[in-house]
Amino acid sequence: MKKHLLVGLLAATLCVMVIACNNKQDMSTRTKFPWVANVTAPRNYPVEVKYSFVGFGQGQKYPIMSSFANAGIGISKGEVSFADLDGEGLAMPNRLEVLWLSYTERKFYKADIAFSEKLQARILSLFQEGYENEQKHENYSCFLVTLLPGGKIWLYLNGIARYSLVCDTLQADAIDMALGDFDKDALLVDSTVEDYCKGNLNKEQVANLKKNGVPYELWSKYQERFNYDIEFEFEDNLCKIDSFHFAKHFINGEFNYACDGVKVGELSRPKQLYLKWNVADTTYTGEFFFDEQEVLDMFSKGFSHKTANVRGTFMVKVSKYNNRFDIYLQVGDYKYYLKNSQIDVFKVTPENEKDNDHLFYWNYEGEEVRKYIGA
Repeated sequence: MKKHLLVGLLAATLCVMVIACNNKQDMSTRTKFPWVANVTAPRNYPVEVKYSFVGFGQGQKYPIMSSFANAGIGISKGEVSFADLDGEGLAMPNRLEVLWLSYTERKFYKADIAFSEKLQARILSLFQEGYENEQKHENYSCFLVTLLPGGKIWLYLNGIARYSLVCDTLQADAIDMALGDFDKDALLVDSTVEDYCKGNLNKEQVANLKKNGVPYELWSKYQERFNYDIEFEFEDNLCKIDSFHFAKHFINGEFNYACDGVKVGELSRPKQLYLKWNVADTTYTGEFFFDEQEVLDMFSKGFSHKTANVRGTFMVKVSKYNNRFDIYLQVGDYKYYLKNSQIDVFKVTPENEKDNDHLFYWNYEGEEVRKYIGA
């Protein structure tokens, strides 16, 4: 009986392996995938889009229907789908046509860009590889165009629990255009581009513009990548990290979970970390929000030394009682500490799991988390 059971298990295992191999082979040769297209811009630097088309296949175009964009870099909201998400899908994006008005700059930008073969190959490769999400294979579903001040264009592939920046080198041209040619209805509101743009900014955007202007060099900082890992170290040896709930959000808009199976290369600066860890039957959930200027300065200093080729470590040390945190970047023998991080920790035990409030530790007043200027 045991012999027959063993043979059956081996046969079933072999069958699963064959199916998995076939699926992997199918993905590696596939050239069409279901995807939608969308457009966004930094929260403080909104834009209005006259038209935006993502080219694919042999001269086909995917129209992006969004007119107003400021969800944030790398963030897709409210896309309209023309793709059959259960069908064969579409060929890979290979071109971008877009014309937009930057409210904070009072400028029009236009681009008609054919993607390089290298970029097209990278996009296809990411679709073919996909990633893991809680032991389930996922794929990207959104091609996201991010429009930045100065006419910079960043391209992302977004999916459930993963945002990947695939290109940050595209550049649009500033052009002259009459307001009525951009939108004839705009003349019913204002007669000049300047007045029209001012009228479309909310109070927070106006205040930010007055304080920070348009810091073009900031997005160049956001682009930078460094040779480092992100680690947590616990004073209590009984702590166990929940690898399915270790999320990383980076300053360049990228987002991923540590368990997604994607090979880690150089990383942008960290913006926020989210982690669950367990001690016996108690579960802690930590949210770590890093100060923008501190993170910018830390990595610039840390990787300016002659040891910059050494792989660094961004470390979060957790005290024995899970209520004290040391956060620093170590590159070689140098350590650079963060002092202004905002931290929330929630604690769930068998005794309090039915309670509404599990807040255990926080180090700042109010509920507002500091927002990044250019995100």
